Amino acid sequence: MKSRSRQLRRWLALVIVLVAFVQAAPIAAADHAGVAPELWLPTPPGEQWRIIQGYACGTHNGWDRYSLDLVRVGGPSAGAPVRAAADGVIFVWARRSGTLILRHEGNLYTMYTHMQRAEHPQVGRIVARGEVIGAVGDRGSPGVVHLHFTAFTAEGPWARNRRSVPLRFAEGYDLPEIGGCNQHGGRVLEAGSTPLSNIEGIGFAGAETGRWYSGDVRIEFSGTAMTAGYRAAWGADPAGAAPEMPTPNGSIRLAEAGEGLHTLFVRGWDRNGQQTVATFGPIGYDTTPPESPPAIEPIALKAGQSTLIAWEPAGDAASGVAGYRIYIGSDPTGVSEWFTPLPEVEAPPLAIGEHLLRIQPIDYAGNAGEWVTVASIIVRP
Repeated sequence: MKSRSRQLRRWLALVIVLVAFVQAAPIAAADHAGVAPELWLPTPPGEQWRIIQGYACGTHNGWDRYSLDLVRVGGPSAGAPVRAAADGVIFVWARRSGTLILRHEGNLYTMYTHMQRAEHPQVGRIVARGEVIGAVGDRGSPGVVHLHFTAFTAEGPWARNRRSVPLRFAEGYDLPEIGGCNQHGGRVLEAGSTPLSNIEGIGFAGAETGRWYSGDVRIEFSGTAMTAGYRAAWGADPAGAAPEMPTPNGSIRLAEAGEGLHTLFVRGWDRNGQQTVATFGPIGYDTTPPESPPAIEPIALKAGQSTLIAWEPAGDAASGVAGYRIYIGSDPTGVSEWFTPLPEVEAPPLAIGEHLLRIQPIDYAGNAGEWVTVASIIVRP
């Protein structure tokens, strides 16, 4: 029982650490060195929202100094849709504080807090820019219903050394550091429309957006009017005076983009020289298996006793950890298909003797880490 209590205390301590991350913390993380994406306002397009608390004031005076609290102008804020400010991956959802964090390229994260709910908040799920990710609420007792928004950079698999960054949005709003309390407070912002689908004229095949791939795929593109050819590039518009692929169709491989989350840009020319730009994505590429978690202390049980066993989450450098295969038995090389999405398992009553808890982490792209023994379980009469 002492070991069980010690293990539970260990798990609670881990939870407290996670909650400290704005009452949320990463289950998996990435350390990409790509270019940070362009941000769009997270509020509904065409609506005016007012900054009621800006930089360096009130609760915005720690690592999240450059944060905005936003309320709807001329209407209720509660229940308003919250949109992703850029293509990203769900990093964590903390229901208690209504905090959703998205991970983006360039070691950038965006945080949306006090939401009354999140839409499909599975860690590792790809989210497209402009996609509705939740609804404005008052979780975490903020006092006034509003959306708290922060963009920050961080390092390593646990998003350490978090530093919020001054905000600039694609709609034309530049909010630099200007000194003083409640910077930019009272300013009204209006979100623009963020295209979520491909521009008419160019179609894509060979892969699906919104998912991770562990192997290379060829993405094909074509358009009945784009007879003069194409230019294609990952992450930026391939501007140019003439097509590089002078054919009515073309293709590009995902592996060329490297590991991470990407958007494909394709520029097409018709026979009259008119140009069209279309996008495909976001789409993820991850070939690296998750890292194994460290071992925990031995667990002592009595015969016939079941218990919850928890371990530190595994780390993953791209798509995030989807779960763990579990083996409990005496074989030091034992494996099984028993699966749990969380870093914990309810161990059934076991026979007297020594047993091993072995796990294999699996990421969202399907990459499997090594089987490792994380604990021994000693069952006594």
